[in-house]
Amino acid sequence: MRNAVFTTARALFVAGATGMLGIAMLTAPTAAWAGSGGCSSTTICSLVFTPATPTTPGGQPAGTTVNTTITSSFDSPSAGPVQVAVVDQFGNTVTNAKASIAIDITSTANPGSGTLSGTKTVSTVGGVASFSNLSINQPGVGYRLTAASKGLGSVTSDHFDIWSSLQSCSPPAPCSTTISSATTSGTVTTSSASLTQFLGTGLGGSSYSCATYQPVSDSFIFDVITASGGVPQGAQFTAVLRIDKSLVQSSGHPGASTWQICYASPTTSPPFTAQPGTSGTATIGDVNYNTGLLPDCSNTAPVPPCVQARNKDNAGDVLVTFLASGDPFVKG
Repeated sequence: MRNAVFTTARALFVAGATGMLGIAMLTAPTAAWAGSGGCSSTTICSLVFTPATPTTPGGQPAGTTVNTTITSSFDSPSAGPVQVAVVDQFGNTVTNAKASIAIDITSTANPGSGTLSGTKTVSTVGGVASFSNLSINQPGVGYRLTAASKGLGSVTSDHFDIWSSLQSCSPPAPCSTTISSATTSGTVTTSSASLTQFLGTGLGGSSYSCATYQPVSDSFIFDVITASGGVPQGAQFTAVLRIDKSLVQSSGHPGASTWQICYASPTTSPPFTAQPGTSGTATIGDVNYNTGLLPDCSNTAPVPPCVQARNKDNAGDVLVTFLASGDPFVKG
């Protein structure tokens, strides 16, 4: 397991809002040309993230952990770099094009309020700009990067995810991990992962609320991840959100029985049952979510997502135990 250092945490209970595949979007280029070669008023050029081939993963950014180098392969900091190419109207790389290409997190697809570090402006070599040391400092599900160059327009990457930690799973033993910030910790366990898969967890970043309930914890996200970075469907989780005594005392509702789970699940997933009058929607990054407070679980046949228990420990922390499914965000 490789744990990445994270500086802020979010207080939502979010179960892995992953698996959101992006489609590259190009803005219309102008008739300007790049540097000294290859593009002209009659040979219009634009930018693309280099496509995958049978032997290479291409240049799209892939998921990893916070403050770890983002490459074109999931959780592989030494793999090939993120790459953006100058192409002609037929999609061919213009190998003699000379351009300076800048890259950053897409302003509308920053689900963890992260900051991109590394060399963010690179000149093309053979018509391709390689970004070899990029990283993001906050976890989040559904980041995108946008690359732009004067006269060539811009291109936006597919979605990718940044996790606080990625735990290797070894069934038949359950896969479990705990992550913590100064005021919030989240523990999640699943038996849905198979060999070579991971349990991804994140704490911090995104902000949302549920009806009149205002969560105070950091947001908690988690999901099962395949070796290639995909998200299998139907994963089931048991999770515990621990809210520090300092937040409990300042919240205005010190009793454990008053604490709720503010849950967010992508609108592409089957809608979950929320407490009456608390259902709503939120946009996290550029993805739409259904939100709401979780109902209590049935004692005989609990159907996730739902809350199993609310307790306060001897230290004064509140612990909320809940069942989750799919790829949610969670706050308390």
